[in-house]
Amino acid sequence: MIAQQYRRIPFPLIGAALFGLLVGVYLFAWKRKRSEKRKSATVIGHRVEKHPDDVLKHWTAEKMRDAKPAPLPKVDALERGKEDV
Repeated sequence: MIAQQYRRIPFPLIGAALFGLLVGVYLFAWKRKRSEKRKSATVIGHRVEKHPDDVLKHWTAEKMRDAKPAPLPKVDALERGKEDV
């Protein structure tokens, strides 16, 4: 009777190990998917070849009144929560 009890001990350990491995793989895949999503929303910079004084001369009060706003990206829903940096 005691030998049968000892024989049952490894099966919960194997199950717990497989469950832990499954959770680890899931968390790894979730983190990787989340980081790929964040890469697509990065800011892209570029160099401006004009001198700042030339730009100030260009934007007169009349041109500022006639200026149209730049189109904004369309977002269905904002994700709430703290972002990892």
